[in-house]
Amino acid sequence: MPENRSLTYSQLQQAIDYIHAHLNRDLSLAELASIVNISPTYFASLFKRTMGISSH
Repeated sequence: MPENRSLTYSQLQQAIDYIHAHLNRDLSLAELASIVNISPTYFASLFKRTMGISSH
């Protein structure tokens, strides 16, 4: 994976909007990854690279 790879602005905004809309319940990594159509493992990696914190 290239070092500069990260979530696009659009992907990040979709994930954040989904999180905010569903704050009243536990969200799974698989659920968040499905919002941006990538695998859970890849989402976790890109989220951490983009945000600097774990998605967990």
